[in-house]
Amino acid sequence: MKEPVCKINEFDSSNMKAVTINNKPIVLVKSENGEVYALKNACPHKGPCLSGGMVDNDCSSNEVGQYNFERDKEVIRCPWHSWEFDIKTGQSIINPEKVRVKTYDVTIKDDKIFVDA
Repeated sequence: MKEPVCKINEFDSSNMKAVTINNKPIVLVKSENGEVYALKNACPHKGPCLSGGMVDNDCSSNEVGQYNFERDKEVIRCPWHSWEFDIKTGQSIINPEKVRVKTYDVTIKDDKIFVDA
């Protein structure tokens, strides 16, 4: 069931917002292009709140010391051990087939954010 969570303008100074819906810890993440995603607010590694981390662009490398930032892929980084997860899919950057964070559907209507949790 879609639950109203907050208004889109509540992201004024940050791109993340921690909420609880039906006793589930969820972090809302606003991407650079303004889309909003919802993920379980717990790292599957050791359990800290992902909302304590940061959102950044993913990067790749062809050789040691070279970093290529990928503007089309944003990740949320765990504050404890820097595990990274795609904000759209919840998949781990290092092991996408086996490690992931649960994601939830988000709808925005009349500047209000609804999450199906």
